[in-house]
Amino acid sequence: MNHLFRCLVLIMIAVTTGSCIRGNREKERKPIIFTQPAIPVLLTSESEVLRFRTLHYWDLFPFEDSLCIQQKDFASKAFTGFVDLLQQTPGHIGEEALKSMMNRAGTAANDPLVRKNVLQQFFTLSEYFFYHPNSPYRNDDYFRVVLEHMVASPLPDTIDKQRPVYLLQMIRKNRVGEQAGDLCFVRAVRNFPYTDNPAQQETLYGLKSDYVLLFFINPGCTTCRKAADEILASALLTEMARKKNLVILTIYPDKDLEGWQKYLPTLPPDWIHAYDPEGEIRNGSTYDLRAIPSLYLLDSSKRVLVKDALSVSQIEDAIRQEAHFL
Repeated sequence: MNHLFRCLVLIMIAVTTGSCIRGNREKERKPIIFTQPAIPVLLTSESEVLRFRTLHYWDLFPFEDSLCIQQKDFASKAFTGFVDLLQQTPGHIGEEALKSMMNRAGTAANDPLVRKNVLQQFFTLSEYFFYHPNSPYRNDDYFRVVLEHMVASPLPDTIDKQRPVYLLQMIRKNRVGEQAGDLCFVRAVRNFPYTDNPAQQETLYGLKSDYVLLFFINPGCTTCRKAADEILASALLTEMARKKNLVILTIYPDKDLEGWQKYLPTLPPDWIHAYDPEGEIRNGSTYDLRAIPSLYLLDSSKRVLVKDALSVSQIEDAIRQEAHFL
């Protein structure tokens, strides 16, 4: 009996020791690395090399290894390099590269839980770079590719898909090249909101001008003030507004009308200043206001030329591209 017991103890010690060794080996794994594939010698032009680097950027990324999202900053650093490439790449190539990235993220690992977690991590990184209001890389077309993959993928469950589904609905509003959603507004008038003769509701489509600069603002918003100053400093926009080729319409989407009224004297008097009486903008039914301020440039037919502009210079460039004589 004692001999049998001793044998069992020895077996248990051996199993435990083996488990410990395996556990320590797991803990002692060397950090994984990410390298770029070699560029084929036959590619000589810069455009060919850039296309190859973009489309094959993720070829050697270890999507199948859970460490790719567990190792600190590993995935985010790789993604940052990818985004830098996208800034130099034509949009259709960037979209193709994103589709490949998301497909590999959701299929490489054998373990379905690892596949799901890796896919979710790359969705999170994409949202941060392509959708976050403070990101200089905001790009709805790129983020749309990622969202469509998330919505179609069998890996996320119904709850996981709620945010991608919602965001996909939002970024489809007022896309560049499409007609902007109409909105009702009420202009600021003297002694508003205590006037006996309040202004009547108007519509965005009722404004007649070659261009409309739609400028969503909030009282006390320092970034709004900075954006207004940049518009005033633009010789092109100032001259176009003076000649009535450009209407600048500021819209206040919230409820504090008295606070807005006190804020109005700080804004240029020759712009149109208005608020949203029905709260349609506030509830997200017409415009995706991920942050304030938000600038949209529309042409005479209210087609979106710039959505949620990254800068005033982007608006100027869009106008010059549309009107070649400027």
